[in-house]
Amino acid sequence: MTAWTKIPLPLWPFLSIMCGLIAFMLITGGHILWPQNVGWLMDGDPATHLLGWEFFRHSPFWQWPIGANPDYGMEIGSSVVFTDSIPLMAFIFKPLGFLLPETFQYIGIWIALCFSLQAYFAWKLLSLLTEHKLLSLVGSLFFIVAPIGLFRLGVHYALFGQWVIIAALYYYCDGRSLARRWGILLIVTSLIHAYLLAMVLAIWLMDIVQRRWLKQRTTARSLVHIISGFALVAFVMWAAGYFMLKSGVQSTGFGFYRMNLLAFIDTDNVWSRMLPDQPGLGGDYEGASYLGTGMLGLAVVALGTLLTKIKTPWGLRALPLVILSVLLFIFALSDHIAIGSSEAFQYALPTFTRPLTDTFRVSGRFIWPAYYALYLGIFYLIFKRLKPQHALIACAAMFVVQTVDMSKAWPNLREVLSRAPAPGSLLESPVWKDLGAHYKKIIYVLPVNSAPQWRPLTELAAAHQMAINIGYFARVNPDIEKAARETLIASVSANEFQKDALYVFENDFLWTLAANRLAPSDVAGVLDGYRVLAPGLNDCKTCVPTTASRIVAEKNSTYDYASGPVRFAPGEKGLAYLVYGWGTAENWGTWSSGNSALIRMNLPPASMDRDHTLFIEGNAFLSAKHPVQNVEVLVNRHLLATMKFELNVASGTQSISIPKQLIKDAGAQLSILLKFKDAISPADAGASSDARKLALGIKTLEIRPD
Repeated sequence: MTAWTKIPLPLWPFLSIMCGLIAFMLITGGHILWPQNVGWLMDGDPATHLLGWEFFRHSPFWQWPIGANPDYGMEIGSSVVFTDSIPLMAFIFKPLGFLLPETFQYIGIWIALCFSLQAYFAWKLLSLLTEHKLLSLVGSLFFIVAPIGLFRLGVHYALFGQWVIIAALYYYCDGRSLARRWGILLIVTSLIHAYLLAMVLAIWLMDIVQRRWLKQRTTARSLVHIISGFALVAFVMWAAGYFMLKSGVQSTGFGFYRMNLLAFIDTDNVWSRMLPDQPGLGGDYEGASYLGTGMLGLAVVALGTLLTKIKTPWGLRALPLVILSVLLFIFALSDHIAIGSSEAFQYALPTFTRPLTDTFRVSGRFIWPAYYALYLGIFYLIFKRLKPQHALIACAAMFVVQTVDMSKAWPNLREVLSRAPAPGSLLESPVWKDLGAHYKKIIYVLPVNSAPQWRPLTELAAAHQMAINIGYFARVNPDIEKAARETLIASVSANEFQKDALYVFENDFLWTLAANRLAPSDVAGVLDGYRVLAPGLNDCKTCVPTTASRIVAEKNSTYDYASGPVRFAPGEKGLAYLVYGWGTAENWGTWSSGNSALIRMNLPPASMDRDHTLFIEGNAFLSAKHPVQNVEVLVNRHLLATMKFELNVASGTQSISIPKQLIKDAGAQLSILLKFKDAISPADAGASSDARKLALGIKTLEIRPD
C-alpha cells in the first residue's frame, strides 16, 4: 500500500483546494488579498471594476434592480453588471458595508477563490476518469496553470472565473442527474459575467440533450428543465440589472476579436521559452488559447496511445459535448478566418445571426469550453490507456516541464498584480476636497462613455459619495447617452445650472458660453487643469473662505512655459503640463494611458505674433503583431499633424508647425491634445501581461518660435 492510498477520502477535496491556494500565493504573492490594497487596481479596466463597487456599496439597499448603480454614470450608467465588478461578490459584501473600511476591495479574494475552485472542480472532473486520487490531483494542476485562464489576470478579473466552465463539464460528465446543482451554477454564473453565462448555458443544454438521449429523462421533463432554467436565469439577470440598458448591448467587433487557427500553439511570446511565438493579427488576443508545453507533450502521448488501439469506448455521452465544442470552435474563429498573420478567407453569415454576433462580439472567448474539453479528452486517453503509475509519471513530468517553460510568465503576472497606481490627472489642490464636501454631484460637459478624464473625476466622486454623469462601462445605451448630452446642451445654453452640482467642462464652446454668463454667486476657472464652474460657491457659508479665489488664481500659473525642452521623468518640470491621459513617470519619461492625452502650456504674451514649432521626442509602443502607431496632434482643437511610428522608426523627435493665429486666438494658451488611434495594451498585443493601454512614451517637448 502506497502512502497516498492512506489519505482519507474526505481530505482529497481539501488537498485540491490547497493546491489552488498555493498556486495563488506563488503566482500573485498573496498581497492582493489585503482588502485595503487597491493600488494594483487603479489603472485601465480594473479601475472601473473597483470604482463600480465603490459607488454600488453606497447605493440604496432596497432598490430594484438590486444591482442598479444610479450614482455611477447617472443617466448613461446602469448597473454593477456593466462595470464588470463581479455582482456575485458585490451582493455578498454590500450588506456588510457598515463593517467594512471605506477603502475595501474584494477582487483579491475573488482571485484566490477562483484558483481554489479551478483546482477543486478540475480534481472532481478528472476523478470521474480514474479512482487514482493522486493522479487526478496531479492532472488538476494543469487546469490551475492553464495559460487561457492566467491570461485574464490583470485584464478581466471576472473572466478569470473559468472554474464555472469546469464545473459545468463535471456536471455534464457525472452520471447523476441533479437539477438543483445546475440551478445553483446558473445563478452563480449569471452573477459573474455574461460571456461565462452563455458558455455554461450551452453546456447545460447539451447535458439535457445527452440525458434525454440516454433515456435518463423524458422529453416532457427535459422541456420543463429548459423552461424553468431559462426562467431562473432571466429572473437573476433582471435582479442584477442586465436589462437596465434596454438596448445598447450589441456592438461591433465580431470578426476582429476572434481566435487564430494557430492559437493552440501560439505562445504570445509569454507562455513558453522553448516554443516560438506565432504571428497573428490585431484582435486575435481574445482567442489566446495556448495549451501549454506540458499539455502539448501529453497530447502527443495521448495520440500515441491511439496508434496501439484505435477503438475507444467514447459512448453516446460524449457526442453532444464534442458537437458543442466543434460549434464553439467555429464561432470562436468568427466569419474572418485567420491563420498566423494573414486572413485566409471570410464568409457571410445569415442576417438573423446579427443579434447574436453583435451581442457576443468577442467570439474568440468561446474557445474556452472547447479548450477545457480538449484537456479532458487528453486526460481521458492518458488515464484510460496507460497504467496509473505510468500515467502519474507522465503527468508529473509534463507538469514540471510546463511550469518551468512558463517561467517567463511568472514575473510578468507578479508585476501586473503589484503595480503602483497610475495618476489619471493632477487633482492635487486641496480645493477639490472642499468642493467634494459642498456639492452632491459632478456633471461633466458633455457626458460620454470612457471620457478622457473619467478616472480622476470618478475617484473624487466616489471618495465624497457624489454622483457623476460619466464613467467607464462595458456597454451604454447610445440613445440614452445622446439624450443626456442634448439635455445638458440645452441647460447650459439656457444658463440653467443645478445648485448642488459641480460642472467640469471638456466642450470648449459650452465652456466659453457658460464662463461669460456667470451669476454673481457662481465661480468659474481652471483647477489643476480642469475647467470648472461652481454654481453658488460665493454664497457658501461652510466652505473654506479661499476656495473660490483659489479656483480663479490657479487658472493659468500651473502651465506657464518660457523656453527650452522640458522632460517628463520623475521630478521634472514637464509633469506639471500633463493634464490627463498619462501614466506614472519612469526614469526615461512617461507613457500615455488610454486613447487620448492632454498637455496644456501657456506661452509668453509676446509669442502671439510669431509662428512656432512644436517638437515632441518619444518612443511608440510597437510589436510584431502591432507594428504601427498613428498619433493625431490637435492644438486648440485644430488637427495640425499625424505622427506615425513604425517598427523601423519607433522613436525619435517629430515636429509640428503651429500658426500664430491659433496662438493669438487663445491668448497664448495652448491645449495640445494627442489622439492615439492605435493604442493597445501589451497584453492585447501579445507582448506581455501588462494591461495598460499604451501608445506614446513622451521623453521631451519643446516649443520654439520660427
